Amino acid sequence: MAVGATGALLLALSGSAEAMTCSERLQVCHGYCAKSMGDTPGCHAKCRQFSQECMASGCWESKVVAKQCGFTRQ
Repeated sequence: MAVGATGALLLALSGSAEAMTCSERLQVCHGYCAKSMGDTPGCHAKCRQFSQECMASGCWESKVVAKQCGFTRQ
């Protein structure tokens, strides 16, 4: 059964099981920008904003990813 585009995007952005730190989550976000958003500066700026919020709270939330907490702040 094929996964729809939205499902695939959410799967990619929900972070792989490996992305357990804010820094790793930031890399996933930048990868999304490069792959799906044409490497736009605005996308990368949003990733940095999400990363700063993650560093402060241990949680990552974006327009495409529901709030996830428990990330190591590094």
